[in-house]
Amino acid sequence: MRIARIAAILVLAIAASEGKTLYDTKCAQCHGKDGVAKPPGKGSRNFSDPAFQSASSVESIAQITAEGKGKMPGYRSKLTPAQIQAVAAHVKTLGPSK
Repeated sequence: MRIARIAAILVLAIAASEGKTLYDTKCAQCHGKDGVAKPPGKGSRNFSDPAFQSASSVESIAQITAEGKGKMPGYRSKLTPAQIQAVAAHVKTLGPSK
């Protein structure tokens, strides 16, 4: 049981790291590294906004990431489902500190 728990924590840590790396390379140019939209992402939601964070789940963020929305293209053909989930999980970390 303890080994399984340690393995799960390691998997989550690797996924979180991959999510940040993918976000920084694929998303930050428009959405900003801190989740505040840059000029190319004008009109995008502020990912650090508490209202966005409370209204958005990892699953809903992953769906938009996969399918695209507005000017943003979908990444379903560019990223694996696991990578999309990792990016979505990273977006949830951009919320205000608790």
